[in-house]
Amino acid sequence: MIFLDYAIYLAISMFKLFLFSVYTETEFSVGFFILNFATVLVLSSWTLLLKAKTRRWVLLSLLFLHSTLVVSDIWYYRYFEDLLSVMLIADVPQMSSVGGGFLTLVSWKDLIFFLDLPLFSAAFLYFRNKTGTLPKNKRLQFASAGFAAGLIVFTAPLAWSYVQKEGWLVDNPISNMREYYQLGFWGYHGADLINGAASLAGSSSLSSDQLDLLPDAIPEIEAASIPEDLPNIIVVQLESFQSSVIGQEINGEELTPNLNQLKLETIYFPNFYHQTHEGRTSDAEFLTLSSLHPVKSGSVYTQYAGNDFNGLPAHLQRYGYETAAMHAFERTFWNRDKFYENIGFDRFYSRQDFSEEGKIGMALNDKDFLSESIAFASEQESPFFAFMVALTSHTPYEFPQELEKLDLNDYDDDLVKGYYHTVHYVDEAVGEMISELKQKGLWDDSLVIFYGDHDSGLNQKGTEMAEDANAESVVELFELDQGVPLFIKAPGSSGGEINESVGGQIDIAPTILDMIGIDPPYLLGSSLMDEEENVTPFRDGSFRYKEFYYKPDLTAPIGSGTCYSVQTEEQVAFENCEDEVEEAAEQLRTSDLIIHENALEKIKEK
Repeated sequence: MIFLDYAIYLAISMFKLFLFSVYTETEFSVGFFILNFATVLVLSSWTLLLKAKTRRWVLLSLLFLHSTLVVSDIWYYRYFEDLLSVMLIADVPQMSSVGGGFLTLVSWKDLIFFLDLPLFSAAFLYFRNKTGTLPKNKRLQFASAGFAAGLIVFTAPLAWSYVQKEGWLVDNPISNMREYYQLGFWGYHGADLINGAASLAGSSSLSSDQLDLLPDAIPEIEAASIPEDLPNIIVVQLESFQSSVIGQEINGEELTPNLNQLKLETIYFPNFYHQTHEGRTSDAEFLTLSSLHPVKSGSVYTQYAGNDFNGLPAHLQRYGYETAAMHAFERTFWNRDKFYENIGFDRFYSRQDFSEEGKIGMALNDKDFLSESIAFASEQESPFFAFMVALTSHTPYEFPQELEKLDLNDYDDDLVKGYYHTVHYVDEAVGEMISELKQKGLWDDSLVIFYGDHDSGLNQKGTEMAEDANAESVVELFELDQGVPLFIKAPGSSGGEINESVGGQIDIAPTILDMIGIDPPYLLGSSLMDEEENVTPFRDGSFRYKEFYYKPDLTAPIGSGTCYSVQTEEQVAFENCEDEVEEAAEQLRTSDLIIHENALEKIKEK
């Protein structure tokens, strides 16, 4: 009875972690339980040094802090399928503008994590006169024993992993969730705190082994010849636009009639995927403009906006292009003002440059935005590169009732209804933009690209959107969640075609340069027009390759996972994916090194 309060604390703490796994549908094995129990002992055994009355208040405070972090992780996981990180501190100032979307992640059932507080308090009041306090030396013995036992159980598997040189520990980890399964809840957050502090202090550096990951050389871009008759380039990023809406009908009406028609005039890529992570829209831009992967925590825009990215805009400048970015929101939102200037945009048209009337959701409606962006692009000297970031279909998908045109009475989820209304409206905006480009003579001889930045966030199994897509299997849910449309209208072309190449947003910049005959700078992606089979990795280590989809087992060392056939949707022999597992991981690690270390200059010096 002496340490009954502490025993109750341990039981409640472990129950919270188990409940976290239930809420997030993540693994919670016996070994994982032991690992988490060990970390709780390490972090809390010191409270046994305190006298009973003081210890109870401390334990009550720890339970509150524990619940706060667990619930915050749950909210974050619901949207990103990842855990919070210290590196997200840089993103906090950006959250106020998208707060409405995050409110959809909050559920009343989350309050159960705080129900232990009054129960814990009541139990302590009941037992307050029924427990004694041991002498100080005895309390020290128990506290030391608890700490030592927890430390040994926690560090023993880590030491073994290090001796075995398991990639998740000795290399730059490519996934927060893999670290979570290897270190436990508190172990992950502790390691993240240490790594985040080291990163913010700028104490990291490239080792010789890490430097060997980087390419031996980069092309001699400065001496490249300039092709004749370079076309104008217009790239439009469509917000939350997933490929499942292309060709979809609701009550007999096409959801995207203009984009469906666009297939007849452009190259359409049905096997194209978004590779964004926690930065979402900014990640899509970064992938497209730099041909590098997003970081595993937070956003490149907020953490590394000042880095030396030898990206697409700067490279086009070398060939005489005027470059301009258009985004009808605040210039400083997600550090776009700094990032755009650094990556090579001559001009950034932001909210202050666009009309003040006609707002839908966060910013100016896409019809007016795209029309005014065309006017800004037309002011540039040819050849120009215009990069337009649309916003109307941004979560939480607020749409004026008077503009609704779809019959969505069969749907119950207001978010799904709002999403479909905004998608239909954005499709109309694209149709009007194409008509305007044709009228201004900018369509025929320009390279024009439309692509989706990421999914809607409404695709989980069992949702109305998943039911619309008949998505139940692992492959179907992957396609629904990761698939985004890509339309490319080549200069001088008029007919449409379907290109079955597998690729992602990291491949857009190489594809653009390939199509206009310009040698690329250092890019991780590959041209979608080269007819070669390339691995398309995602941030958790999964990937698409040929007709296969690989889903990693994040609870096990790198190389453990399942290989699926995209055609049959069935599990196939692992050997079909085996050779590409390390290739995908290495691409992610290489990108991380370039970003974290600002390493492009070091590549040149190798």
